Amino acid sequence: MERPSSHTSSNVRTLRGTSLISYLVTFLHDAKHKKMTHQWPKKWLDLPLAVFDTETTGKDPSTCRLLEIGIVHFEHGEVVKTFNWMVNPECEIPEDVVRITGITQDDVKNEKPFAAIAKDVLAAFEGHALVAYNMRYDRTVLTRYFEECGLKWPDDHPTIDPLVFANYFYKNERHNNLGSVCERLGVSLEGAHRACNDAEATGKVLYAFNEHFELPPDLESLLIVQTQWERENLQRQYWRKNDQNEIGLNEISTISNDLNIGFIYGKETDPLKALYMAVPNVQLPRSTDNH
Repeated sequence: MERPSSHTSSNVRTLRGTSLISYLVTFLHDAKHKKMTHQWPKKWLDLPLAVFDTETTGKDPSTCRLLEIGIVHFEHGEVVKTFNWMVNPECEIPEDVVRITGITQDDVKNEKPFAAIAKDVLAAFEGHALVAYNMRYDRTVLTRYFEECGLKWPDDHPTIDPLVFANYFYKNERHNNLGSVCERLGVSLEGAHRACNDAEATGKVLYAFNEHFELPPDLESLLIVQTQWERENLQRQYWRKNDQNEIGLNEISTISNDLNIGFIYGKETDPLKALYMAVPNVQLPRSTDNH
C-alpha cells in the first residue's frame, strides 16, 4: 500500500506516514512487549486463552451498564471451560437492546450487581491471555466496573483483538463485524449478541485467521504486528477523511487514545512524554527532510 512521505519540522505541524509519533509508538510498544511476554509461552498457540464478551445497555463504554459477561477458556484451539454471568444493570434496559440481545428486564432484575461477581471475573482471567472482538470497548467497560469495586484491569496479561486482524486482512470490505467475519471464515455463530456465544465465535475466528493467513507464531511478534496493523488501520481511516493525507497535531491525542498508549505504557498518554519517561536516553532518528 502506498503511503504518504515522511515529513517532520521543528514544530511538527503535520505527520505523514512513518512519522515521529509512529516511531515512538512502535519503539515503546516493542520495548513493553519484550518485558510482558517473558512470563508467557513463547508461542501464542500454546497460550491458554480467556476469550470474553460483554452485553451492555448501550454503545458508549464510558456510560453503558453491564447486562451479561461471557468468558470462554480455550487451549490449543479447543473450548475447555465456559463462564457466564447475568448482571443487574440497576437501570431500565433500552428497547433496542432488548430487541438485539433478547435480554429483558425480567432476565436480570433478580441478578446480582457486578460488585458481587467482580472477583470471580478476575479469577477467570487469571493465567490466561485475554481475547475480545473490539477489545477497546469491552476492556473499557470492565475497567470502569473494576475500578468502581476498587479492583484493577489485569494489564500484565497479553491482549489480542481479532477485529484488528479482520480490518487488516479485509481492508476493502464494507463490514468486518463478528457476524460478517464468521461467515467469511466458515465459523458458526448461533445466538449472536449473547456473551458466551460471541466469545466462543471470537476464539474460533482467531484460530481460523491463523489457518487462513498464518499469523506470526511467536507471541511477542504477534503483539507487535497487532499494534502495527492497528496503527495502519487507523491511518487508513484518517487518510480517507483527509484529501491531502495529513494528520494535524489536534488529532494526535485522538490517535493516541485509539491506540491505547496509556494502556500499553502506563498512565501517560502523550507519546513524547512517555518516551522520555520510559527510555530517557533514546536517540531519535534525524529527519533528512529540509522542509
